[in-house]
Amino acid sequence: MKILKIEKVKFKKNTFKIFFDNDENIIVLADSIVKFGLMEGYGLQDKEYKEVVSYDKLNRIMSDALLLVSLRAYSFKGLQDKLLQKRYDKDNVLSVVSRLEKLNYINDDKFSKSYAAYLSQKCKGEFAIKAELEKHGIRKSLILEALNSIKSQEEPYKQIVKIIASKFKNFDKKNKNEIRRIASFLLRRGFSSESIAKAFREYKDIPVE
Repeated sequence: MKILKIEKVKFKKNTFKIFFDNDENIIVLADSIVKFGLMEGYGLQDKEYKEVVSYDKLNRIMSDALLLVSLRAYSFKGLQDKLLQKRYDKDNVLSVVSRLEKLNYINDDKFSKSYAAYLSQKCKGEFAIKAELEKHGIRKSLILEALNSIKSQEEPYKQIVKIIASKFKNFDKKNKNEIRRIASFLLRRGFSSESIAKAFREYKDIPVE
């Protein structure tokens, strides 16, 4: 097939529409045109045409992926899911994300530790942090390492003491219903019952049943 015309697509940066003499047309990025030396009057064999289409699909996914990781950190699964939402081919998405992992644009080890630290600063407990990391597809061994890195910074019960002091500093320590209400809040935050009990004992020696 021969290229009859290459036309810039309006309102789309670096995007062009290629018209062929068999009434077909494709939309590709400028990079694909440059890579394959496409120009008006150029003839493509079926094999080369398929190569152009395949390369352009991967290039589009790569461009979107690089934009996403430039805005914030992603886990392997997080980036993969985000790209799949754009209805890209699953195999092509896997290929692009795997490539970015090799280039260290995404790193589940770094992501899990930084995200766990962020959640910890937001007063999330160990169970909640573990659940969030699992949602992002982080494997168990990395989750354990991330949780251990947080524990080395500050024990969970000490975090709870700070939360009580800042959010519930005027509560009646003799009111069991109020203590249960605070404990329920802390459990929803993902803290263990053992850490909560220890924190209450630490905070003004409040008895916990």
